[in-house]
Formats: sequence, C-alpha cells, structure tokens
Amino acid sequence: MVPTQPQHPTQPTPPQPVVSQRSWPGWLYALVFTLLPIGAVAWAWWQGAVNVPKWDDHALKGSLLLMEKTTSPPTWFRQVIAQHNEHRIALDRLLAWADFSLFGKLSFTRLMVYGDLQLLLLVGVLGLMLARYTKPWYLFLPPVALFIISLAQWENMYWALSSIQNFGVVFWSLACLYTLAHRPKPWLAIGLAAVATLVSGNGFLVWPIGILMLLAQHRRRDLLPWTVAAVLLIALYFWDYAMPNTHPPTRGNVLELAGGCLAFLGAAAEALPISRPYLPSMLLGALLLLWWSLELVRSVGQVRSKAGLISLQAFGFGALAFLVGTALVVVWGRFGYGKDMLLTSRYRIYSLTLLALTYTYWLSMRYSRSTVFTKRAWQYALGGLLVSGLLWWSAFRLNTHEAMALRKQLLISQYNWTYTHNTPTSAIDPTTARLIDNAPAFYDATLPHFFNPATGAAFPIDTLFKADNNYIIRLVATTVSPPTLPSLTNPDAGLNILLRSAKRTYLFGARPRPHRNWRVLLGLLPLYPNNQPIEVAIPAGELDAGTYDLDVVQYGPDKPAGTVRPTTRLLTVAPHHSITGPVKNW
Repeated sequence: MVPTQPQHPTQPTPPQPVVSQRSWPGWLYALVFTLLPIGAVAWAWWQGAVNVPKWDDHALKGSLLLMEKTTSPPTWFRQVIAQHNEHRIALDRLLAWADFSLFGKLSFTRLMVYGDLQLLLLVGVLGLMLARYTKPWYLFLPPVALFIISLAQWENMYWALSSIQNFGVVFWSLACLYTLAHRPKPWLAIGLAAVATLVSGNGFLVWPIGILMLLAQHRRRDLLPWTVAAVLLIALYFWDYAMPNTHPPTRGNVLELAGGCLAFLGAAAEALPISRPYLPSMLLGALLLLWWSLELVRSVGQVRSKAGLISLQAFGFGALAFLVGTALVVVWGRFGYGKDMLLTSRYRIYSLTLLALTYTYWLSMRYSRSTVFTKRAWQYALGGLLVSGLLWWSAFRLNTHEAMALRKQLLISQYNWTYTHNTPTSAIDPTTARLIDNAPAFYDATLPHFFNPATGAAFPIDTLFKADNNYIIRLVATTVSPPTLPSLTNPDAGLNILLRSAKRTYLFGARPRPHRNWRVLLGLLPLYPNNQPIEVAIPAGELDAGTYDLDVVQYGPDKPAGTVRPTTRLLTVAPHHSITGPVKNW
C-alpha cells in the first residue's frame, strides 16, 4: 500500500535503479530510432499527400460558407458545433476556418498536417508517462514512436477531416485521462475532456471513465465539478441533435460481435503479410485484453484500500476503458458493413495505441515494483524495438500500395469533377474556386491530348465485360515496355483508362495488385509482380450514357508527360437512373 492522502492522485515510489554515468549511447539510440520512423513516414506523406478533398472533407467547404454568412458570435458558434453525422466536428471546422482565414484558400494538405501532428502529441503523452515512472526513460521511447507513427494509419494520414477527428479524439482523450489521474485538481482535465467530446462522438467516453477513475482514487471532492461539467457538455452536445440513420442494422450474434471487438483491438496485426488477417487480429486483441484483465485482478484489492489506485493504474485502466469502449461503439455501429471493415486503416489508431499503452504501462509497473538495472532496461528497450520495428516495417512496405492508390483515386476524382465537357476547360464553380485550388496532378501536361483521338500503336485489351454494376477491363501489362509500376519515389507511375465520348471524358486508374509475402519485407520480392494482368473496375453508375472510345494513358520516370495510346475498343453505356440513398457514414 502506498501511504498517500486519498484526496489527491497517488504516485508510486519505485526503488531508484542503477543508471550508468555514460548515458550518451542511450540518448543516441533513442534519437535515431525515434526520429527514424517519424522522418520516414513524413517523407512518405510528402510523396503521397494531395490537396484534394475526400468524402467528408467536402462538408468543410459548406461549413466555411455557412460560417461566413453568420451575423453574430452565437450563430457562428452554432455553426462550429453543428452536427455532422453523429459527431460534432468542432475542431475540424475551427482549423479549417483558421486555415482559410490565414492563407486565403483552404488547403486539405495543411489540414492533414494539423491532424497528423496529433500523433506526435500522443507519443508525447506516453513519453511523459515513461519519464515519470522509468529511468532511463528515453530508451523506451522508440517502440512507442514505432507503434504510433506508422504507415498502417495511411488512410487517416492522407485524409484531412479524418486525421483531425480520429487522431484527435485519441490524443485529447488520453491527455485528459492522464491529466485527471496525475493532477490534484480536475480543471485542466475538464477542458481537455470538452475538446475530446467536440472532436468526435466517442470522446463522450471520458466522462463516465473519469467518474470511475475519481472513485478508484478516492477523490470524491472532485466528483462534483467533473459531473457538473459532464452534464453541461452532454446538454450542449445533444442540443438540436438528430439521430442519423446512415448505418446498416447490426448483423451478428453476441459471439460475432465479441470477436469483432477483439479484432478491432488487435487490428495492428493487419499490417503483417498475411492473406487473412481477421483471425490473427482477434488473437492479438484477445492476448492484450487477457494481460490487462490479469492486471485489473491484481489491482482490485488496492481499489478497496484507503489509498485507492495509484495515478499510474488509474490512467492505465482509464485509457484501456476508452479504447475498449470505442471498440464496443464501433463494432455495434459498423458491423453491418462487414467484419473486415473493423480492420480498416482509419480505425487502426486504437489498436496501435493499445500496443503502445501496454508497453509503457508494463514498463512503468515493473519500475514501481522492483529495481531495474541498466542491462535489464536495455533488454526491455531492444525487445520492444524488435516487436514494434517488425510491425512498422511491414506496414511501411505493404501499405505503400494503399497510400499510392489513395493518391491516384483522389487526383482522378478531381479530374472527373473538374472536366465535365469535351474540352480541357474547368467546370469548377466560382464559389468553390474561391475556397480551394485544384491540386497539381500527373495528368496536367497530358491534358490537351485527352480530348483528341489517340494515335500510335494500339494497346491490347484482354477482356472487357460488365459484371454486377461494373465494367471490368483487363489490360495486358506484358505489352508495356519497360513496365511502369508506382513507387514512393514515382507515385503517379502506371497505367490509366481514359474514356472519351462526344460529350465528355473520364479518367480511371489501373492499379496493380501487390504481393503480401514475408519476402517483400526482406527485399527478396518486389512489392508488385512483374507483367501481371491489371484489372480496372469502373462503376456503371458513375458514367453518363453514351459511347466512349477507350484509351490507355501511361506515365513513368521516362514518360513524365505521359503517352496516350488507343485500344480500338468502344464502351457503350446505356441510359440509367442514379441510385440514391443514405450517404455512407464512415
């Protein structure tokens, strides 16, 4: 039992470890292996990020227009906290408004930076935990950075609104819980909790978790201000709230939903080169929850003691409750989309944070219970580096494909909504043009050739048919010499399909399928197989009716301006009705 006053956060008093006087090798190791993942992921982001809105990003343009029309501070504030799906994306709107006000144009790449920087702040929160409870703490920082600053999070990193929301709610929530556990007064934690709540809906979880933490630490005097603040924020959140109906009904029995929660918490395993990652993700999630359950059982007696939980335990279990609570909310609301969606990159922040939290908490408790000598500290540091480094490198190699595919998808979407006639003239309306600029794109230099008949040798098409509601085009990649495959140094290299009718053109990307093999991590296999046939699926509902010439556009290091080749094939799209329905809520 730790002899502390029950009204204040309690701290462990671990024995002082024996630390070598020559600490510079440890600092050098920490700097290299902490900055390495940050620098590599920053470079990959720089190579792939584009100033193009994705899905919900378009809502930020509408928010700016509505905020411009307000005539008083209260109406402006109401626009800031207005409901978006089931969330109040106040931080997204504030950053978008500040960016537009400062620079005169809204930049989605700058918004990505604002969101992605919250990952560094999250590493900082866990770094504070290590600095408070371990020595030499800097030895253990590299695994935390490798777990969190990872290309496994590619979707959020390259998506403006999602990076601010999904990274933000984790950072602000964990910062709130850490502050609540370690500061004698709850006021700063209340402010952080308010931000977390207005960033994303699952930020709500910090309020009931905070009550449990205060009870477990026997800080009953702080319950009143915390509870009052919770009631006020809940009232503000649900003021004029409308329940969205954008999710499919939850389909699955109790066991399937429980398995989904485990897979969600273990989704970091998806970064490994395995063809069916759902079961390994479930196993990793189960292993992590089992370990935390044992820790919780060991701490039950301390909750009943006069001192209550120490601050380290209160934060650890509080952060765990937030991550598990988010898993329950997401699985209940998203299971109807299919269980594989629970492993998607935009949710992987929770699994990676759980890994980093488990590592830092385990280390901190080891130091609080016994002396840890320098040799043993290095063993713990290198063991963490091995596990986190494997996950990081696997994600960096394999998720490069997804990052480049998203870049091409966004740039091609920009083309299709910009050039809606049979001339290379932008159809962007003046209001949108005032808010944002089109991103420079790989097709800019080739643009004049898209609107004239292609010349030169025909590019052979192996197959062209319609399946379900898609047109499937299979390209014979062996005819490309040399093969043009994308990479982080040339992310726009590759083949594209150009459809041209008398009314307009469309552009679609042809993406090769990557290897998912351990040999890719070792450099024994390239990421993409050579000379593989490449299939392109074009949704029929996205095309206007008409007859289209089908051309192939090729880009590569030796063809930066691109070449347009005919195929002698035609694609006829019959008149059809657009199918409308609830917008998919991601």
